[in-house]
Amino acid sequence: MRRFAFVYFMGTEPSELAQVIPQHIRYWDAHRSPGYLGGPFTDRSGGLIVFETDDLRSAEAIVRKDPFVENDLLAQSWLKEWRPQ
Repeated sequence: MRRFAFVYFMGTEPSELAQVIPQHIRYWDAHRSPGYLGGPFTDRSGGLIVFETDDLRSAEAIVRKDPFVENDLLAQSWLKEWRPQ
């Protein structure tokens, strides 16, 4: 398994996300792997999710189905393979 970091910043105000936030949480709860860590930044401007999957293509497919991505709510995001030391 390879580990990936998905860093994202919201493109809309947190108050406008009330309906999508529970969908986002449920989506990532369903994809928890042994290496999963995730959550919002304390200022709610975005978040960080670390997860494991077989390859970059699989990681991209998982991120594409995130409700924040599907609903075009992100101002910026990055998906990078991560190798912690």
